[in-house]
Amino acid sequence: MRRATPYLLSVVLVVAVLLSSVAVWANKQVTNTDYFVKTVTPLADDPVVQAEVSERMTQTIVDAVNIDGRLGAYLPGQLDFLAEKTNAAFQKLVLSQVNKLVDSDAFRKLWSGAARLGHISIKQALTGDGVANTVLAGVLSLQSFIQAVIDALVAQGATFLEEISFIGSDFSIEIIQPETIESIRGWVDVLQKSATLLPLFVLLLSALIIYASRSKWRGAKLVSAAWMLGATLVVAAVKICENIYRNSLAAGNETPMQVYRALTDGLNQAGVQLFFVAVLLLVVIVVSHMVKRKRYESIR
Repeated sequence: MRRATPYLLSVVLVVAVLLSSVAVWANKQVTNTDYFVKTVTPLADDPVVQAEVSERMTQTIVDAVNIDGRLGAYLPGQLDFLAEKTNAAFQKLVLSQVNKLVDSDAFRKLWSGAARLGHISIKQALTGDGVANTVLAGVLSLQSFIQAVIDALVAQGATFLEEISFIGSDFSIEIIQPETIESIRGWVDVLQKSATLLPLFVLLLSALIIYASRSKWRGAKLVSAAWMLGATLVVAAVKICENIYRNSLAAGNETPMQVYRALTDGLNQAGVQLFFVAVLLLVVIVVSHMVKRKRYESIR
């Protein structure tokens, strides 16, 4: 039984490495608004995000203005084509203004501000402090983007837009599903404690495996191998969850996927770095053991 103990503990260590990595990453993403904003702000320069935001923002404004409906009420049926042409021209005008916004520094500031407000609302919903509506808390609202475009169009002479209300226009990006917020609400304290205690548990368990092993260098090899396997599971978990999340999204809805990749990139890199650290540690252990063994043989 004593011989099997280090091996059994190493299995526990693999799971502990996986859980501690996820806990530290999740705690940082959930509780640190500045870190979250810093993580997702570069997405403002992502061509995929820019293209989708441009398309959705343009369509949202065009639908709200409803040129076809407004002109159709005054034009006879045989002149419906005029409403269609006017709508197409208006859509082209809106798209050009949206593209100017997306290519500007103002877009980055608006994106960063929306990310900050979105994260604060999620944090409030998870802790039960302030936001009770988990549906609103789970989205990154881009309403300010629409207003910026409308202001620019009005400045160009489209003053009729001042009479149209765009409040409540459905233009947002889902960061986290409302069902997920409900399921983990109130667990923030547990997450914070886990992010502190699990890494300590990993270190103590590693030391215990080495101590319990009949040969210390074999115990160190077990620890290195467990860390490598745990790190591999971290990277695999990120990929598996990415595929699951992708399948849950509607076709063509790529921005939430880009947000997911940005958020999990830190966890993925941590797994890769931990793997190579474990490999380096294993190499050092093996080489030092070989050197020590040769010295012992030379003395004999």
